[in-house]
Amino acid sequence: MRIARTIILCLLLYIPLFGIAQDINHSKKEVEEMLTQLDHVIAHKKTYQMIRQQQADSLEQVVNACHISMYVEKCQELYEALSDYDGRRALQVLQRIQKTEEYQEDQNLQAWVKLNAAKTYGIMGLYYRADHLTAGINPSELSKDEQLHYYLTCRHNYEKISEYMADISIVPDEEKHMVTYYDNIIELLPESGKKDLMIARKEVYLGHPKKALKLLAEIHTKTKGKDLNIMRMTLATANGLLNQRQNYIYYLATIAVDNLQNGNTTYEALPYLVHALYEEGEIDRAYTYLMCTMEDANTYPSRRLALDVSKYFPLINSSYRAHKAYLDSNSKMKRNSLILTLALLALALGVAFFLGWKQNQAAEERRRANQLQKALDQASIADRIKTVFIQNMRHEIRTPLNAIMGFAQLMSNDLSDEERSLYNGYIQESNDQLLSTLDDIIDVSNMEVGTFNFQFDEINIDELCQDYITHHKDIIPSGVELTYEPLESGMTLYSDKKRLGQIIHHLITNACKNTSSGKITINAAHDTGNDSVQFVVTDTGTGIPEGKSDVIFEHFEKLDHYSPGLGLGLYVSRLIARALGGDIHLDPLYTDGARFVFTIPDHQPQEEEEEPLVEEHLQEINA
Repeated sequence: MRIARTIILCLLLYIPLFGIAQDINHSKKEVEEMLTQLDHVIAHKKTYQMIRQQQADSLEQVVNACHISMYVEKCQELYEALSDYDGRRALQVLQRIQKTEEYQEDQNLQAWVKLNAAKTYGIMGLYYRADHLTAGINPSELSKDEQLHYYLTCRHNYEKISEYMADISIVPDEEKHMVTYYDNIIELLPESGKKDLMIARKEVYLGHPKKALKLLAEIHTKTKGKDLNIMRMTLATANGLLNQRQNYIYYLATIAVDNLQNGNTTYEALPYLVHALYEEGEIDRAYTYLMCTMEDANTYPSRRLALDVSKYFPLINSSYRAHKAYLDSNSKMKRNSLILTLALLALALGVAFFLGWKQNQAAEERRRANQLQKALDQASIADRIKTVFIQNMRHEIRTPLNAIMGFAQLMSNDLSDEERSLYNGYIQESNDQLLSTLDDIIDVSNMEVGTFNFQFDEINIDELCQDYITHHKDIIPSGVELTYEPLESGMTLYSDKKRLGQIIHHLITNACKNTSSGKITINAAHDTGNDSVQFVVTDTGTGIPEGKSDVIFEHFEKLDHYSPGLGLGLYVSRLIARALGGDIHLDPLYTDGARFVFTIPDHQPQEEEEEPLVEEHLQEINA
């Protein structure tokens, strides 16, 4: 009978506990569903944090726009919104309250600010700052909730609390102190639910998880608001002490989901969940959650959270890499083997093809190399010429065009006859300059492609030179004399009058640009030995430097890049002189300036036979 009574008594005692265990026990399916929900929440973490950021920014705008009488109250609301989201901003809000007159006069507000600053520093792991702030607070001046916070988080050693939650054994003296400490807090609590929750926490910290679970099962439906996560954390710790891994993971995941959905960046449960999943062998999830924690480890910032991350990261990171390497080893080995085989085969075929092609094309390459080098040289010259041409054209065409357009617009105004005549002269001068530039370009193009035509006629040398002296009298610099001094008078020449005058024009223009004083002289005389006429244009200007006597006859070459002109005058002159069967050169013996000498043959005897001679010269130039 005694045995039967003992069995019945044990059943009566354990049936309630069994029911409680069933109520708080969670299956693998429920745990997996909660972890799946957490996976989804982590994937959308940025969205939740953005919403939290917008809410904080909205409150910030309200604080900035509110009346001074409501300023402190709104700042307190803003602090509550930031207290578990952004530690730096939360402390800044408290600093703003400290600058108000209300803070200086209200001791309760001063205690509130210090208390919450200590709370924020505590979350950040800066315990010495929290203790320093609360050292001067009189607990009797606080409300019951504030006293609870004061005794529970501010006046106690945070590191010891962390040790209790990590299931680190304590010495009897510390246990006795904890019992007294929690008993004092319980007396301050205004609600029975909070008292029961605090008693359950005490039982957990004192190493009695079964008593805590029994009490928590009774108050599960009563707990609301912020106390709900405190209860869950207590449940998780109690289940962890009992080595009930499924329940431990479930409650930690529940807290993590709640924190992430609220944009909370303190992550009170996620580091423990990372370690628990790692011990369960779920390396991928542990690594993912660890990365989530690391992203925001400095956002609050929380030294405690950063230490948790740094503690778990090396172990989990190395295991994750080994795990991934193991899963991918076979596929990588096969893929690498196939790639290596194909690469070697392609390399062998490529080498064989290259050697055969190289052998067959060796002679052709040598021949083409010479052609390519010539083409490269020509391309380099053409590129340089093009660059110089564009630079010069930009100025030489734009300048007269701007003058034409400007004076044309001025002539639309009411002007006197004298002004209209003056502006018309400027327009005509710019027009002539523009036409001269375009004629030079067209002439160069025609000569280089072999489409340049000559019209031969009897030319009076004296009249031709005098006409060009008269034509250039307006461009002669002040203090310079332009004269024609023939060695014999009455000379005639059968040639192209326009092209011959073009050479004289370019030489006079060049002399005017480079002569600021002295004289410019044109001489002409028959060269009876060659049946031609030799022209000499001499100036007393700056002269041509040594080594430039041939360069100045090239495309777009100018001694001074800032002087007007395209640098085509001497080039065109040489093309014309050679096309007519003569030549032009600079006299190297003359040192008082510059002296250009050009010779033009007389085509009088047989015009029909001279045209092929001109075409022959053009072909030589093109060659």
